[in-house]
Amino acid sequence: MNFLNRFFNRGESQIECPRCLGKGHVDWADIKRLNQVLKWIPGSCAFCNGVGKIDPKMEKKVAVDATYLVDNLSEIERRLYINGNPEALERAAQYESNLESFVEQVNYLHFHGKLSSEQITEFFLLSQINSDSYDDEKAKLTDYINRIIARGESK
Repeated sequence: MNFLNRFFNRGESQIECPRCLGKGHVDWADIKRLNQVLKWIPGSCAFCNGVGKIDPKMEKKVAVDATYLVDNLSEIERRLYINGNPEALERAAQYESNLESFVEQVNYLHFHGKLSSEQITEFFLLSQINSDSYDDEKAKLTDYINRIIARGESK
């Protein structure tokens, strides 16, 4: 894919990706710099698709800190979003709204309901308790909920 991108680039200059600063992956420093602490995790950069360089037009199409543009989007959804497809933009808005709502729910359950991160995790994973991936999902969600709580305590 990288070869084809270069081949069809027709000589246009590429610039360093402003999201990952040319590394090809987003780390905690990038996440903090772009104020996405509770919205992203470290991984391959979805802005440059892990290449470290972008077409300069990309910055005009999509905000560098776009919450929805993450590395687990399908290639089709990524293209639709980048190209401004109305349905993809609506899914992006709904994704961000759901994420913000989840953070608010966790904060409410912890700070007003006095539930621990473990209890909150079990509440949200109740329907998955018998699944094969329960323990892995529980560990990941507990870590995320702990980050939400820590951020809420620092405010």
